Amino acid sequence: MGICRYCRQGAGWVKDAHAACLQRANAGTEAVKVCMANCVIEGREYDPATVDKIVSDAAIPVDDTRAALISGWSKGAEQKGKTQPISPDECNAMCKVLLDAGFELKEFQWTPGGWAMVFSRLIWAVLHDKLADLPDFPPGVIKFNLQAGEVPVWSFSMLLKQQCTTTSYVGVYGGPSIRVASGLYYRFGEVRGHRVQSTSLQEVDHGDFLLTTRAIYFGGNNRGVSFRLPYDQVIRFQPYSDAVGICKNGTREQIFVPTNVNTPVGVALASSADPSRVRFRSDGPRRIIPFPDSGWFLFNILQALAAKNSGARVS
Repeated sequence: MGICRYCRQGAGWVKDAHAACLQRANAGTEAVKVCMANCVIEGREYDPATVDKIVSDAAIPVDDTRAALISGWSKGAEQKGKTQPISPDECNAMCKVLLDAGFELKEFQWTPGGWAMVFSRLIWAVLHDKLADLPDFPPGVIKFNLQAGEVPVWSFSMLLKQQCTTTSYVGVYGGPSIRVASGLYYRFGEVRGHRVQSTSLQEVDHGDFLLTTRAIYFGGNNRGVSFRLPYDQVIRFQPYSDAVGICKNGTREQIFVPTNVNTPVGVALASSADPSRVRFRSDGPRRIIPFPDSGWFLFNILQALAAKNSGARVS
């Protein structure tokens, strides 16, 4: 006979939980998530007494409790980070909630909320001219020759795409045909064919992408597409859910998609998986994994950098 993993009583054959126990635990898990998210969003400290009571009343297992806490923190951090840029003090308070709940700071990097917090903090630094307060780039990360006085802001692996239009002709003759010789026919009458155009995104190259205080850099690793694009040559930034479009005068829009190439964080974020369960072979085939939900960050930081570069006032 199976044992209920919540109340530890007999649950019947091939069962590991009573329906009532499972329902109560699920409700408690959601309550823990809401409690944790509210602490982050409202800037409050972690409330262990409230969480402990919820966990006790709902008999939530330890592993499920930890998963609910980190999930709730991530949801709150994501909402707060996207609402407005996060200051250093707000960032520290959010991290303290995580620490007080018994987690290590390195554990936030696997969550969408963790990346939203980091992205939002970086936008705040650009808007408030506080880039000097951010950690320096590790040696070897910057692979471009920057101009004097140019400050690197953010670097990532990017997939460069571009819209391409193809034209084809379809249709048939509308009139009859007559036989003029063995196996040969002459067709006459109205032509009903027409031209058809289709637009699709095509991958141009994959490589290193760098934002600085003055320009955008890209260095392709596959086809060698490399360039430096000053902000004063950009006429528009176009946000997408997981990418950003950059339009230069007289050229087609170039779309940059942040990616991770076969890395644990890329796999975990792309699949919303538990990082502790992510398995991959470093010697396996290289997979380009789109970095999810990053378009809001790219659009906002590019707008801020371009405005700062032009001398415009940014609030």
